[in-house]
Amino acid sequence: MSVFPTKTPLKLLLKTLVTVYGLLKPQLPNSGDKYEYDDRVLAPLAMTSISEIKVAGIISTPLPLLPEDEIPTQKWLALVISSISILTIRKKQLEKHPTLINEFSSNQPKINLLDDLDLINEEIKAAKEQEDLKNAVFKLLSALALRDTDDELETTLPPENDIHLESHPIPKFKFVEQLNIIDRQIDQQLGNLLTKNPQELSGISLKADEFQNKVNIDKTYTALQKIVRYNVKSLEQELIDTQTDSREVLETTSVRNPTLEDYEQLINPLNIKPATLANFQQDKVFAYMQVAGPNPVMLNQIKKIDSRLPITSEQYQNILSEINCQDSLEVALQEGRVYLSDYSNLGNLLAGNFGGFQKYIYAPLALFAVPPDRYSDKNLVPIAICTQETPGYENQIFTPLDGDNWMSAKTVLQMADSNYHELISHLAQTHLFIEPFVLATNRCFTDKSHAIRVLLKAHLEGTVLINYAAHKSLLAPAGSIDSLLSATIGSDCQLAIKAAHSHLANFNQVAFPKTLEKRGVNNSKQLPIYPYRDDGQQIWDAIYQWVGEYLRIGYSSDESVKQDRQLQNWAGELLSKGRCNIGEDGDGRINTLDYLVEAISTVIFTASAQHAAVNFPQSGLMSYAPAFPLGCYSPAPTNSQKQQDFMELLPPLERADLQVQILYLLGSVYYTKLGDYSDSYFDDKVKIALDKFKAKLTEIEYKIIKEDSQRLVSYRYLSPSKIPQSINI
Repeated sequence: MSVFPTKTPLKLLLKTLVTVYGLLKPQLPNSGDKYEYDDRVLAPLAMTSISEIKVAGIISTPLPLLPEDEIPTQKWLALVISSISILTIRKKQLEKHPTLINEFSSNQPKINLLDDLDLINEEIKAAKEQEDLKNAVFKLLSALALRDTDDELETTLPPENDIHLESHPIPKFKFVEQLNIIDRQIDQQLGNLLTKNPQELSGISLKADEFQNKVNIDKTYTALQKIVRYNVKSLEQELIDTQTDSREVLETTSVRNPTLEDYEQLINPLNIKPATLANFQQDKVFAYMQVAGPNPVMLNQIKKIDSRLPITSEQYQNILSEINCQDSLEVALQEGRVYLSDYSNLGNLLAGNFGGFQKYIYAPLALFAVPPDRYSDKNLVPIAICTQETPGYENQIFTPLDGDNWMSAKTVLQMADSNYHELISHLAQTHLFIEPFVLATNRCFTDKSHAIRVLLKAHLEGTVLINYAAHKSLLAPAGSIDSLLSATIGSDCQLAIKAAHSHLANFNQVAFPKTLEKRGVNNSKQLPIYPYRDDGQQIWDAIYQWVGEYLRIGYSSDESVKQDRQLQNWAGELLSKGRCNIGEDGDGRINTLDYLVEAISTVIFTASAQHAAVNFPQSGLMSYAPAFPLGCYSPAPTNSQKQQDFMELLPPLERADLQVQILYLLGSVYYTKLGDYSDSYFDDKVKIALDKFKAKLTEIEYKIIKEDSQRLVSYRYLSPSKIPQSINI
């Protein structure tokens, strides 16, 4: 029987809950949009005024004072809290009944409570009206067996046979006390504010009656607060139990030789089943992740063999012969059917050592090819992997003909792909890339009815807050990234900063069609199967058409663009403070309407579709550690004469369990949907264009569903219904 890792630290989830709890309190009024750029932290991260609460010098909980339209809605909060509740119950059920883990399988039902929570989560997601949301939240309250009272927030423990929690009371620990401190501090701040005279409140953006409405917390907030306290109390005992040396904890609870089934059992209780769970070892599926995986942006067409991966014509022919395909390397190169994935940007990372476990980081290269026209299967074929940039006797090239070492080489590549994905494709090129646009839009469009501000605000919502939360928790020393990824947190952050600056500096090259063209992957005859490209192009075209029709309502000519002072200030600030080389010449000046359409389309596509493409596969694909290990725990193979079992490279179960928790949370919160602006968002003359945009998205949805049925592995991350408006998780 396998052993479930019951002592996985959950500090990140606790910090997240405490932060969310602070957001549940009535938002204090602010004195306007106070965003400032600050390169002293994770550049180009910036923030409004922040009040930090420290408890015994252990934890710092940020309570950012956001502009009103940046404050998280109840629905967003409910989705985050609901997802964390699912993780809490999963953990408690398996800790209390560890033998149940062997009962979870694809053809057996989960414990009913988790099924109920999944359904409630879907109800929260689908809620259109406040009453619908309140009803769903109260269902969650009931499912967790919490009392519906207005007195001190407490938990009523469920019956023993419901296996929700242990039957003894859980005492208050530091995190619960911190919730109380937040209560007292905000109550004091509110009291001080309400004693001010009207003159002192003149700079506050909220009117008195609006402010009073915010002060009066409704029952939905009260229910959510109870659920947060429930989760904190449930998870905190585990934190107290793991305050011993982390190496000791891992050594005493690790499964020394975990099996693939052990890793699978970490996922089975949840309502997710990664698409690669059963077939990730197949070469065809491994290659398919390059075109329809969590990081589908690495392929580059090559016309000659890279000197760092000098595969021979004979090797190439032998590899293709294994799939009964006759092909010539020279012909494949000439016809544009050979592609290189280059992870050399990871070359300067420093290998991490966390919790007493040495980790290894590599910057591999991988070669792929598309079979010739006469071959019916046009899926990519993996040809070779070099686990480090420079091949040699101790760093050989591995091919599908190299036995167990080939699987080990593929595992090293997937580790690199996961690290590149998290630090560059995800964090740097979406989260950090979009943040300067949030700041400049709030600061430079002083007219809040300005057409560009109105259009962009829905696509910038929540980004600063989620970035700040990542900076304070995920990317903090000893945080989840430090624990899970292969490199040190310091070198990880430096790489992300460098990549964000590079993406901003090359703004005129990051429009979706231009990235495809630059990598040489835009030709569907040469690369027939590329779901990310094909779905993404449809979304780009729809956004580009919508933005063009919208902007041409407000701008009549290139001259009207040049004369828009607020727009030019926006572009100038993006250049001077955001390090973004925007403008036809990259000089912070926008001269034509056509350029403006492409620039705004790039921002919207990145904040919506591109982020969806790299964020949501975290839950749907990356939660299964053997398929996408975030860390490498053994040296890569170096010699084809010595075979290595790829299982040696995989993380301990404790790390794999944390990977499930974090990636489930980050990849399961769907809030807002592309094209769903509020009814009062635009005036009547815009609604014709908006209706056309929505109709186009519906058409794309049907096309993707139809095409997806024919795909090797399902890929629906760019279905319009799966694309949020903004980066809000």
